[in-house]
Amino acid sequence: MRKYNYGSIILILIANAIIVGILQNIFDGNLSILGGFVTFISDYIICRGLLYTREGSFSEYFMGIKTITGKAFLMNILVGVITVILLMFALLISGAGFLFTPFAINNTRVLIIAIVLIILITILLSLLFAYVNFFMADERYRDLPFFDTFMLILKTGLKLFKESLMAGLRAYKISLLTGLIALVTGILSFKSPSGLIFTFLFGGIAAIAFFLCTPRFRASLADIYEENNERIYSDTVEEDL
Repeated sequence: MRKYNYGSIILILIANAIIVGILQNIFDGNLSILGGFVTFISDYIICRGLLYTREGSFSEYFMGIKTITGKAFLMNILVGVITVILLMFALLISGAGFLFTPFAINNTRVLIIAIVLIILITILLSLLFAYVNFFMADERYRDLPFFDTFMLILKTGLKLFKESLMAGLRAYKISLLTGLIALVTGILSFKSPSGLIFTFLFGGIAAIAFFLCTPRFRASLADIYEENNERIYSDTVEEDL
């Protein structure tokens, strides 16, 4: 992996978490969409930094905020809408409905199916749209029409899906292991409430490990993107011609 400034990325992630937390408290969770916008901006800054100021300081990374365009906002909104629709569909087919009703919560089978489907769809979409903000931050695609860019992102996500998945497994192996333990102990806690202690313990470890390993994962995606981008760009130019 090429060198990058881990500290700059982790500081951006910490700032993102603090701002999202403040917004959640101010609006009591009623305007959580604002948190989504803050997270998008943070991700864009990180992607931009990994492309153009990889070993730069926090301030050098943060200066990338000036290059955000309306197209980048719309693209992230579109991806967010697709994600929400598919997650709602997952809840429907699991039998949980649009929200977790008392029936869903009290029905262990329904709850387990809903949680598993949500996790799988979230992982699938995260990998499929892993390169959204790399494309949005890349100057070469600034003039590419919106839906052409979306199709290019989707096509790239499919082509690089295996590489992205392997990068995720390498970066998040601790989180995946402890998260699986937390899920299993959480399911078992329906019969033995004392198991909740292990659920919270391993769930907390998984969350912390996930947070700390995210810079490595984003840097790995940047490497994959740049290793394949010349071919992607050439194919795009040839299609336009």
